[in-house]
Amino acid sequence: MKLSKKLVKASGGALRVGTFFGIPVKIHWTFGLLLIFLLISAYRNGLDTKQTIGFILFFMCVFVCVVMHEYGHALMARKFKVKTQDIILSPIGGVARLEELPSKPSQELLIAIAGPMVNVVIAVILTVILKFGFNEGWPDIDNFNFDKPLEFLGNVAYVNMALFAFNLVPAFPMDGGRILRSVLAMNMDKVAATKIASNIGRVIAIGFIIIGILGQQLSLSLIGIFIFMMAGMEYRNLRISSMLHKTQAGDIMRDKYTQVVKTDDYNKLAELYYRAGEKNFLVFNEDSDIIGSVPELFVRDAIRKNIKHLTVGERMSEKFGIVPYTAPLDKLMDLMKEKGWAIVGVEHENFLVGVVDRKGIEDFIILKGT
Repeated sequence: MKLSKKLVKASGGALRVGTFFGIPVKIHWTFGLLLIFLLISAYRNGLDTKQTIGFILFFMCVFVCVVMHEYGHALMARKFKVKTQDIILSPIGGVARLEELPSKPSQELLIAIAGPMVNVVIAVILTVILKFGFNEGWPDIDNFNFDKPLEFLGNVAYVNMALFAFNLVPAFPMDGGRILRSVLAMNMDKVAATKIASNIGRVIAIGFIIIGILGQQLSLSLIGIFIFMMAGMEYRNLRISSMLHKTQAGDIMRDKYTQVVKTDDYNKLAELYYRAGEKNFLVFNEDSDIIGSVPELFVRDAIRKNIKHLTVGERMSEKFGIVPYTAPLDKLMDLMKEKGWAIVGVEHENFLVGVVDRKGIEDFIILKGT
């Protein structure tokens, strides 16, 4: 394990605070708002300095437990050769961002349940220490003295059991939702299983919202709204992912496209951009071989800067690709992102039969994703 010497700003408004087991841990900037909220709460509840420090440390311990929970997911995923991009902490919890879903439902089940089991292990260890080391049980959670070490440990144990129970709620993005989906997917298509699990999650979310309103518990209602939104998003994302995997490049290619040459100028491209709807272009030589591309960014920049007199040869990209007609669209998207391709040629039986560009893929996702 290696802890970074200083905070390094990361993408998505998060700060990297360390790397453990090869997986970066980041804290979202809104985490600072939580600390401010905790200090305000301590002040309003009349806590003295010692109790305030204990109060803050208690919540820090809880978030350490959340990090350990997420590492439970990440390290179990590693056993199935699924990489974790990073772990991000926010005021509403943590998330281990896996690069892909495991291929088998049984693997997803083990990955999903590994996180809550970490909380169980923490709670059991602390309970054993309290019981056999100090003859103490869990303290009264309604009268928590933050500056008493044994009560401190007891409440950390209690919170871990609460995290275990809460995460088993069968609703996305909770682990319980993923456990439910994986069990269902053992006997049906993963998309269908996700739809069922998503609908169950939405029903539970509505229950949270209603209970929160009736009981004047704003936080529970907010959690319900969050779960409702995420449950639908999980199903939509997986449905689109499955659709992209089943779609081939040839299914969405444009077989009518302009063969741009180096002597063409950006006036021609601008006209094609507006009137023909072509956004990205392949560049050909006199033998009709592809030698480069002109991405949409170049065309828009030429229009904005009024430099449409430039020829394609003066400003073109050498980045382009040629893919087979049968290339799965999800793999093609990953390849285009990795290589920086805005457009690719589609080949069938050694002939160029069409093109696929970023705009075409985006339009297809919007059309099929609604």
